[in-house]
Amino acid sequence: MGTIWIRELKGGLDVRRLPETSPGGTLLRGRDGHITRGGDFEQRAVFAPAYSLPAGLTKGMAFTPAGLVVFGHQTAPTLPAGVTYQRLQHPSGSALVDVPYAALYKSKLQVIGEFADGSRHVFYDGSRVTDANAPPQRAGSGRPNVLLTNVEKMFIGSGENLFFSAVGDSTDYGAGAGAGEGFIVMSTHAEGGETIVGLAPYDLYTAVFGRDVVLIWYFDPDPNLSRKNQTLNNTGTLAARSVTQFGDGDLFYLDTSGIRSLRARDSSNSAATTDIGSPIDEIIAEQVASLGEAVAAKATGIIEPRDGRFWLSIGDRIYVFSYFAASKVSAWTEYRPGFTVDSMVRWNDRVWLRSGDTIHVYGSLPGLPFQYADSVSAEAWLPYLDADTPAKEKTLTGVDAAVRGTWEIRVAMDPTNEDASDLIARIDRTTFGLGDIPGQGKFNHISLRFRSLTPVSATVPAKFSSAVIHFEGGEDEDS
Repeated sequence: MGTIWIRELKGGLDVRRLPETSPGGTLLRGRDGHITRGGDFEQRAVFAPAYSLPAGLTKGMAFTPAGLVVFGHQTAPTLPAGVTYQRLQHPSGSALVDVPYAALYKSKLQVIGEFADGSRHVFYDGSRVTDANAPPQRAGSGRPNVLLTNVEKMFIGSGENLFFSAVGDSTDYGAGAGAGEGFIVMSTHAEGGETIVGLAPYDLYTAVFGRDVVLIWYFDPDPNLSRKNQTLNNTGTLAARSVTQFGDGDLFYLDTSGIRSLRARDSSNSAATTDIGSPIDEIIAEQVASLGEAVAAKATGIIEPRDGRFWLSIGDRIYVFSYFAASKVSAWTEYRPGFTVDSMVRWNDRVWLRSGDTIHVYGSLPGLPFQYADSVSAEAWLPYLDADTPAKEKTLTGVDAAVRGTWEIRVAMDPTNEDASDLIARIDRTTFGLGDIPGQGKFNHISLRFRSLTPVSATVPAKFSSAVIHFEGGEDEDS
């Protein structure tokens, strides 16, 4: 009698290798759940509809300290309590079609509005920024893409130009009485700087992202003291809103090749890129290819406030990174919320997601316990394990598992046909000590698949912790 013991799932989703050679402790599929601090796989909470907006009358979503904000070009429609409205008017009356970026400055919103005629304009607290030296008014200023509040100024990435406002006034770019305003032509500092796509603080510096280059700058309120510190070629982002500060020293972003991280490589604070998303790059590439780059350019990163997980939404998928250094957890999984994410923000200790004319909230409204439901079927597919004898046929005799909530267990024995599996049990408790769940079949490699059916309760999620496969004809292996 032999056993294969799956102790924990700290590796999370990992599709870098073939299913039959993926290591134990990883997942072939990790949907609608995440890895906990202890290495368990836990069902996600619900995405609950929170607000219904008037059909077709608003665009985008942002927040101020007072609450959520949506936008439009007409007079304010009737909105649900808890959501306010900003009117963004084109100088010639063109209709608002999107709000590509928003940032807070002095607790008020600075936003980029995109209009039906293809133009983009910058607004502060609902009023258009009309400074003649600001984009798009300044000749050759390019198309505004991204905003950043930094060193007491507002920075605007517009085409190849990085504009910065006067100190203390995000509407003054030279026509006012302020000081410290100006712009830098990034394409004169590095090839690839022809279009500024993203901006983010990086330690004491600022990372300026092009599509294929990242420039590390030091910016000072006095522009004469600003300087370029470093150039990183052959990396960049295609999505301004994907650039997200993670932890103390990382910037995560969506690159053409997958999810990447910018971090200090040594005590000098010089930046280097790491392939933090490599376990799921193949999945990311498939999602981007299926949606097209215009949709992928709206990908949005955020730090979920409850557990500090990084989320990256791309279309109707959310890729979730659970990182807990003390317990050596570094794991990707995937949420499928059941709708396309148009906008996503963090406000009042919750994640809010807009899809069409509905605003959803993750878990529950603020002040209420997180909610879990039968409708969220968390799935964890283990790799095809071989008990360290891949060429030897073995006979399955049973399985055991440690779970909370109700789970369905299926078994798969053909790595060349991953969709083929057989139901062997539905369990609602840990089976160790209760006798093996019987199973039968011949295998060289075997994969267990777990799918949650019900949570422990409406406020306690289903959880899968470990499993043991019992067989005859092989040696023991711990995974």
